[in-house]
Amino acid sequence: MKHIKFDYIQKVVNHNMPVLLLSEAGTGKSTLCMQIAKDLNLKFNAISLTKQTSVNALLGFISINGTYIPSQLRNTYEEGGIFLLDELDAADANDLLSLNTIENGYIAFPDGIVHAHKDFRLVATANPQDNHSIYTGRSKLDFSTMNRFYKIHLDRDPKLEENLTSAETAGEVNAVRSFLASQGSSTLVTMRDTIRIHKLKALGLDDDPVAEVVFEADRALAIIYQSSKVELLKEAEAKRKREEEDKLTQHDTENYQDFLKKVNKGL
Repeated sequence: MKHIKFDYIQKVVNHNMPVLLLSEAGTGKSTLCMQIAKDLNLKFNAISLTKQTSVNALLGFISINGTYIPSQLRNTYEEGGIFLLDELDAADANDLLSLNTIENGYIAFPDGIVHAHKDFRLVATANPQDNHSIYTGRSKLDFSTMNRFYKIHLDRDPKLEENLTSAETAGEVNAVRSFLASQGSSTLVTMRDTIRIHKLKALGLDDDPVAEVVFEADRALAIIYQSSKVELLKEAEAKRKREEEDKLTQHDTENYQDFLKKVNKGL
């Protein structure tokens, strides 16, 4: 199963628009990029950016004997494929300046100007730009950098989360998210956390995998959660059943409408 925005993003990327995927941690940004490359039958290369990432890592360099040593970006740029600039907001801002001309169809590499292959596609990822209290060590991207990309907000896909785990696990995690919000907690429970909880439940190593994953750093909050856990899970299960009933009702309505169309045609 793929993210609900997969088809939309795939079409934008295939149309050769540099894309910046913005989302909380663990929504599947990098995985989505690999899936798009596979779907488009393109090679996939990536670099995870940090403050220590050098310009040489992006552009390659001239060795001591005068030989140019290419980077993954250079190879992808010349030969075609999707290149992922992962964690763009963790990079040194000066390094990003070396890619300023990429939208114009060329890059100044150490051995000269190179024009992009017709099948080169660029995708970048970053965390939300309005919440650096959680994503420490990140920098707010400047307007010039942001403006070089078509920005797409990639929200967590509840259906994908449930498909990767189970309705029971996803429901319990959503109950925890509601609880955290009611407590004014800034704790973020990502889809990665949901997958960890699901795996721990299958292993049976912990009495309460949710508490182990979510409340590891705040045991006081864990105690409050435990006291209201039963009621929260009941509410989550009731919500899940209502959603299932709504789906069945919608399905029955669509079937009835199709039936009426056939009857009217027969008349």
